Amino acid sequence: MSAGRSVERDVKTMAMGLDAIEASIALIEGNTKIQKALKNRLSRLRVAKAALINDPKNSADLIKRYKGNK
Repeated sequence: MSAGRSVERDVKTMAMGLDAIEASIALIEGNTKIQKALKNRLSRLRVAKAALINDPKNSADLIKRYKGNK
C-alpha cells in the first residue's frame, strides 16, 4: 500500500472478503462513466484484492489488529 493511502480504509475494504471485493470491482467496471470517487474506490478494491491473494496470512493479521483497536 502506498504512503498516500488510508490504511484504515484499506483494512475495511480487505475485511469485506475476496468475493465481495470482486463483486464490487465488477459493478464499478461495468459503469462506463466513472467519477473520481469511484476511480479511487476501484483502485482501493484492486489493492485489497491483490493483498488478499498475494499475502492472505498478513492480510488476516492486519484485519485482526485493526478490529482489536476499535
